[in-house]
Amino acid sequence: MSGLEVRDLVVAIGGFRVMAEELVVARGEIAVIHGPNGAGKTTLLKAIAGLVKPVRGLIVINGETVFKAYVKTEVNKPPEKRWVGYLPQNLLLFPHMTVYENIAFAMKGRGIKPDSRKVSEILDLVGLKGLEDRRPSELSYGQQQRAALARALASNPRVLLLDEPFSNIDVEFKRELRREVSRIARALGLPTLLVSHDPDDLTIADKQFFMDKGVLREKV
Repeated sequence: MSGLEVRDLVVAIGGFRVMAEELVVARGEIAVIHGPNGAGKTTLLKAIAGLVKPVRGLIVINGETVFKAYVKTEVNKPPEKRWVGYLPQNLLLFPHMTVYENIAFAMKGRGIKPDSRKVSEILDLVGLKGLEDRRPSELSYGQQQRAALARALASNPRVLLLDEPFSNIDVEFKRELRREVSRIARALGLPTLLVSHDPDDLTIADKQFFMDKGVLREKV
């Protein structure tokens, strides 16, 4: 069974339309959507996460229909009911909270009781063990990205959505973080959708898609 399935999806924002005829990502598989800035990649992620409502189409996560809009048929589950781990471009870490508190907040938002052992496991997974008491301003940008990834993983997601996760860091660390994300996604069996305009991110892709002017196409 596919972890993520998107079909016949159309999102309209103002005069701009994003269209994805077919996007299927299996559990433990990484799909990379490559394309220029302004192509509609982030809008597609937000539609899957439930932050933007499409006008038509189907979104299935872990076998459960979270969005369906056809003639006389509509399903539109809110973001908190979709069990999506979403890492946006701006990270959205709370600056007044420690790393631990940021992760605990994400867990509470999904009705999960924060557990120090669970948080410690997640921090170990992303390479931040021992930094749980630091605030975002006390971390390097690369560590902030790892903290944001840890928060996305803390809510036991069924799919992982990453929006330009390796931007604004040096080339060497970017390679390391890219390998880590690949390892984590595969170890947890998470269907992962990563959007990027950096061709090097395609090196970890099981599937490659290209988006331009709002239209998604699979590269074969």
